[in-house]
Amino acid sequence: MKYIVVSGGVISGAGKGIVASSAGLLLQSKGFVVTTIKIDPYINIDSGTMSPLHHGEIYVTDDGGEINLDLGNFERYLSTTLKHCHNLTTGKIYLDIISRERAGNYLGKTVQVVPHVTNAIQEYIERTAKIPVDESQAEPDVCIIELGGTVGDIESSPFIYALAQLRKRVGKENLVQIHVAYVPVAGSFR
Repeated sequence: MKYIVVSGGVISGAGKGIVASSAGLLLQSKGFVVTTIKIDPYINIDSGTMSPLHHGEIYVTDDGGEINLDLGNFERYLSTTLKHCHNLTTGKIYLDIISRERAGNYLGKTVQVVPHVTNAIQEYIERTAKIPVDESQAEPDVCIIELGGTVGDIESSPFIYALAQLRKRVGKENLVQIHVAYVPVAGSFR
């Protein structure tokens, strides 16, 4: 599996979703099977209960997931069918971690962001990346991961750390990062 991480800096809405979709379309044109994962670092489980004025429109997947609109963009660009699990939130990870802790899965250990949360993020990504998303029902060759928000947001920190760990684990030849930034040009605002 190859991974492409698309992150952004300075402001949210700088075009990460379009960059991720376009990269996927280019890879598809070369014969690769491409899947996508959208990471939203908010604590909500999904965006279904969030105000569209604050977060934007909701996209509903075929399996009923109420997801960030970027997933709909990915589906249209790449002619894929994504599931609710193709959207990863802090809320989903923490719910999983707390459920495991309550069930005694950590054998009395102190549950921490590193390694428990970051490992759970990596496991989620690797598991979801293998789900077939197109007519071929083949396991994808490439997973494009859009990290929502901006790199400077504190809530993104566990995801950034987990993605760095993933890169080290799978090898730098198997994970590349694209960083999208807004660069204002003085005098261009007329």
